[in-house]
Amino acid sequence: MQGHPAAKTSTRWFSRVGTLIAALMLTLGARPASAQVSKTLSTPGPSAQAQKVYNLLVDLENNSRNGVAKQTIMGQHCEAHKESYAGEYWVKVGDISGRRPGFVEFDFGPGNYTSSYNAPYVDYAVGFARDRFIYGEGIVGFSFHMSYPGASAKSWENNFRQNWMDYNWMGRVINWQANTTEYQAFLRDLSFAADKLASLQQQGVPVLFRPLHEMNKKGSASPFWWANHDPSQYRQLWNIMHDYLVKTRGLKNLIFVWSPYEWDGTYGGDPWNYYPGADRVDVVAVDIYHGNPYHPASFYDGLKGYNKPRMLAETDKLPVRWGDSRYGTVSEIDARPWVLWSVWGDSLIYNLGSTSPNDWNVSSNYKAIKDTYGYYSSYWRVLTGGSNATYNWAGLR
Repeated sequence: MQGHPAAKTSTRWFSRVGTLIAALMLTLGARPASAQVSKTLSTPGPSAQAQKVYNLLVDLENNSRNGVAKQTIMGQHCEAHKESYAGEYWVKVGDISGRRPGFVEFDFGPGNYTSSYNAPYVDYAVGFARDRFIYGEGIVGFSFHMSYPGASAKSWENNFRQNWMDYNWMGRVINWQANTTEYQAFLRDLSFAADKLASLQQQGVPVLFRPLHEMNKKGSASPFWWANHDPSQYRQLWNIMHDYLVKTRGLKNLIFVWSPYEWDGTYGGDPWNYYPGADRVDVVAVDIYHGNPYHPASFYDGLKGYNKPRMLAETDKLPVRWGDSRYGTVSEIDARPWVLWSVWGDSLIYNLGSTSPNDWNVSSNYKAIKDTYGYYSSYWRVLTGGSNATYNWAGLR
């Protein structure tokens, strides 16, 4: 594809009624005559659970487009390798707001500075994600910060472009015809994620899989090794990944998320030429870390033409904050009802990469977190998880 294609009520009675209304809206789905997004996944013959989760995402997207309802699944990325226990920040959201995220995402990387990705934190993360879905507490996802193919150590530093990498190197990574050393190394790394994803499939757990993200980051913005290359090479890399997981490994439980970086011209360039194609992508997303909490329409609107559910995959700010002496009223859910809105790791509390407080989220006694997770307006505007969820996640099992 080329070009751009209030108050909250917290009583138990309203909570129950709101949950029923939301469930009814999602059960009915978008009106057939005006639906714009198809429920066909890029994986032929997907698992029943993957199809149910995708149906929900598509219903949310179509409902929003057709004016039926504006609802967003709140999500939280958990950096298990940094947490005191896997899922710490999913729990922390509940400790602050009284409700848990309806979506939790972990990472198969970035590695533990050895020659293998194997690490206890990965297995803990897989177990935590599995339990959330099996217990009917939400849906789950994984990203994968992969070290460059052939790296002797799986580490955060080796996620990034190296000075010696050039067109010929990436050409070797994607040269499946010659079965190059670099191509073989890429598949070996990918096989680690495939093994974990296969174990989740065996247990009936669908996964929103978000690999090879932020491919449009500029060279001056510390791009990952798969980023800032010729877009045609990136598309080949994505297709190799997709074919390996779906065709070679036979995985049926995956929902593929394509997630460029904010294309503001400073850190990220236009992502359009990097799009792998409608038959290889299920959800289109964006990672946003700059600008005020009321994100520009260009990102939400720019993804609309792909006719896929739209996700804000990474950000450091909550979408709803009713005005007080610190900030004015902002409701990104009303302005742009992303199907999924996921906050990155400890940026829930701290400014990204620091230990200074994230004022938007935590000031006035965590007002933005509480306002977001308590947003009820005749029905639940946010779909949360855990034991007192505002959506019946058990119905997706």
